[in-house]
Amino acid sequence: MIRLWLSAKRRPLPIRLFLILKTLRHFTECRQLLLPSTSNKSAFVPSAQQLKIAKLCADQNIVVSARPGSGKTATIEAIAAAHPDKQIGSILFSKRLQIETFGRLKKYHNSHVFTFHGMAGKLLKRVVPSDEELIRLLRKVERDGKLPVWTSTPFDIIVLDEFQDCNPETFWLVACFLRSNSIAKEGQPARIVVLGDERQSLYRFRNADSRYLTMAPQLLGPTSPYPFTEVQLGKSFRLPMPTVQFINHAWLGGEQYISSSKRGPKPIVLRCDLWDSNALAEKLSHLINRYGPQNSVIIAPSIRTKGPLQGLTNRLAEVYRIPISVPTNDDAPLDDQVIHGKMCISTIHQFKGRERELVILLGMDSTYFKFLGRDQPDDTCPNEAFVALTRALNQLVLLHHDKNSMMPCVSVDALYDTAEVINMTGRKTEIPPPGLPGRPLQLGLLLPQTCGVRDMTRYIQGDALDRVVRRCLHVKRTSPRLPGRERINIQNVVASDTQKGFFESVSDINGLAIAASLELETSGTLKSLDVDQKEINKNMPIVPQQLAPWLCRHACEYEANLSGYRPRVIQMEHHKFDWIRHEDLELARRRLGNELADPATSLEFEVEMSQRFKVGRETTDLLGRADIVASYPVKNEGTSDKTIWEIKFVSELTNEHIVQACVYAYLSGSKSGELPRIILYNVRDGDKREITPRHGRPGLRKLIIDVLRLRYTAAGEVSYEEFIERCTETTQKVMRLSGSEDEG
Repeated sequence: MIRLWLSAKRRPLPIRLFLILKTLRHFTECRQLLLPSTSNKSAFVPSAQQLKIAKLCADQNIVVSARPGSGKTATIEAIAAAHPDKQIGSILFSKRLQIETFGRLKKYHNSHVFTFHGMAGKLLKRVVPSDEELIRLLRKVERDGKLPVWTSTPFDIIVLDEFQDCNPETFWLVACFLRSNSIAKEGQPARIVVLGDERQSLYRFRNADSRYLTMAPQLLGPTSPYPFTEVQLGKSFRLPMPTVQFINHAWLGGEQYISSSKRGPKPIVLRCDLWDSNALAEKLSHLINRYGPQNSVIIAPSIRTKGPLQGLTNRLAEVYRIPISVPTNDDAPLDDQVIHGKMCISTIHQFKGRERELVILLGMDSTYFKFLGRDQPDDTCPNEAFVALTRALNQLVLLHHDKNSMMPCVSVDALYDTAEVINMTGRKTEIPPPGLPGRPLQLGLLLPQTCGVRDMTRYIQGDALDRVVRRCLHVKRTSPRLPGRERINIQNVVASDTQKGFFESVSDINGLAIAASLELETSGTLKSLDVDQKEINKNMPIVPQQLAPWLCRHACEYEANLSGYRPRVIQMEHHKFDWIRHEDLELARRRLGNELADPATSLEFEVEMSQRFKVGRETTDLLGRADIVASYPVKNEGTSDKTIWEIKFVSELTNEHIVQACVYAYLSGSKSGELPRIILYNVRDGDKREITPRHGRPGLRKLIIDVLRLRYTAAGEVSYEEFIERCTETTQKVMRLSGSEDEG
């Protein structure tokens, strides 16, 4: 029988034997449905610490300091399994993690899993799609003075996950939820389990503060009468022992912050020239092929900024044919369908909560503190670096650019003791020790040398941006959003290789192609895609149905030249680019063309703009490309009246789009001396906004200054006293909301 089985690997099974095995397999599977499962995959065995937490939360509150990969989801499962008679509500930050946790816990009928926005929607009886909407709804609660009513099943145990990423608005929401849940339980508060890791708090730009986790007993005590116990989940099931030793000794000054019993290879430190993409790609390709592209990731603090990462990525794709997924911006969450089967290029923030077998890091040196970490102390490992270091299931690789020094927190001696250092520079000496820590924090406004218009609104608290827009602008919706059936629905993700199961994101290509089709129709050019006129004359399709694929292919090439990344072009080399139907392209072009129908109008597409901009003592070069500048001849003195058109093809217009249009208008007005009209238009749903500065061109300048200050000002950590005062004030506001008469 064994010989038959082995030979089956070399040749097809005989039909008779195939049928016998198939029947036996069917019988076995059916029998297993009737018997208790004994498979390791389905059997859940919690650790001693997880069992301890599950037992403790029966009669007290718990704050769990959970190290990376220590099994927070397993802990939630242990709680659900230990208390089948209790209703358990778990609140998580990430939608992806919420879906994964729900899938794992669906067999426990007493367990309910929400995102914070999802819980807010149930509590406030409204869909809460964003932080801005949450803030607006919470303000309404405060104005009305009424506590929202929790009408769903009340919970006996409430789990608050990733609480190191809590911010003032989330704390406000949690306080409301805990009190409302108590009222729904006839005055009996739920036990609270707070999970998180203070070293993984990343979202300072959203006012997140790890003290919501570390001081949870003091902050949540007024809403719960039960004592708090602090427990550590210190053992990582993700990280191998050598990686743990590398992090603890080389990066954390010898602190035994994480433990592990998992075997694995030593981390690798490649001492190299990051700009030598040929040598680096050759070295890394062996590792990537060993672990598989689908199990590999390159992580950097930023991926859209021009630097050595583009060259390395392109070399891996072009020469070594490694399939690679590059996000279209630094902010968008990674799409599981798009990254499937490919090596990822990712920022630290995008990869938080994820893990892969092979993790390659770059940008983790002293240059981090020159801008991104200028408001952070350099004598400790930055949280961003810690999160990046703790993503590897197996092999961790650190690319160290030899011209930069290590972070001051790094012990070079410990680095050589705990990692395999490979010298690719030819230098005979070891990596020099870093400079002494203790540089002064660079607080206040610090502008970059150049600032892309589309980068200005990144990492800005939505509520703060909304206040600036309302203060500086009058935004009038001149055309409402069309009903769902009239909206143009074009695929944002398309299959690029059906055999390998590869997909590519094409939302950016869609917008470029639609604007380009109008330019081609009105002027016969494709400046918006940098297409040569000879190419248009020679290769533009005669058959209308072939126009959309031709435009999409050029848009894909244009974006690659703009971003510097070529993997998508390579991976779609043989693609037909046929996902936009001719009818949809025509409808989009007509819809946009009707808005610009005046025959006397002169249209310019993708108009480059720049200006040196000063804010106090700081200066930066504002750079960008306006989608369309329309010029209408004016009879007086032969001048032109201009309109800036910012064109989008998105699910919904946002304040970020409004600000972009206004910056282009300011740059245009600075050059001509006259402020143009400002129109923001979403081709997908017909939503059209006319934007008017409340105080003319000076008002636009004030808008830009305010946005730059929000984006590039480092305020430092709020003092302990102020933090406690803010939290106390929030708790008191919630306790004053009407509804207390229903308690007890």
